[in-house]
Amino acid sequence: MLTVRILAGFLLLLLGRRLFWAFVAALGFLFGMDLGRELFLGQPHMVVFVIAVLLGFAGALLAYFVQEVAIVIGGFLAGGYVAVAFMSAETGQLGHPFSAAFLVGGLIGAILLYALFDWTLIAISSLLGAAMVVESLHLHSAVGLVVFLALAVLGMSVQAGSMGSPVRRRRR
Repeated sequence: MLTVRILAGFLLLLLGRRLFWAFVAALGFLFGMDLGRELFLGQPHMVVFVIAVLLGFAGALLAYFVQEVAIVIGGFLAGGYVAVAFMSAETGQLGHPFSAAFLVGGLIGAILLYALFDWTLIAISSLLGAAMVVESLHLHSAVGLVVFLALAVLGMSVQAGSMGSPVRRRRR
């Protein structure tokens, strides 16, 4: 499971904007892991994994067929997870994905992603991908913060660089 979270983190970090469906699928998977752990406490890990895969698949289908809805849901989940990651970094304790920080971050993420799609998607997917990698590697304190910031900047740079010049984008 750890390898899957790290891989999903790097996919979000580097390809979040290009692969919007993968961005929403990874968020569905991440949310499914957290939801499965909460609802099926004490069940085998395979039950939680199957729930996560199903929610990830549902997220990918949603992004493919109903993009407007996927933008709002994806923005909400990503903003919530980024807020929880920031709160965890500040307090030094693991944040809970069903908290007030998640709700506030989720609302901000949904509004921003809907209003400013490309740039918000780049920022949120980079921040979320960096947070997933740092959390999965159990990096804490100053080292975790430095790695988080370095990965986030790397992700934003790679994704922004892949956008090309404004003139080229208009011709497509």
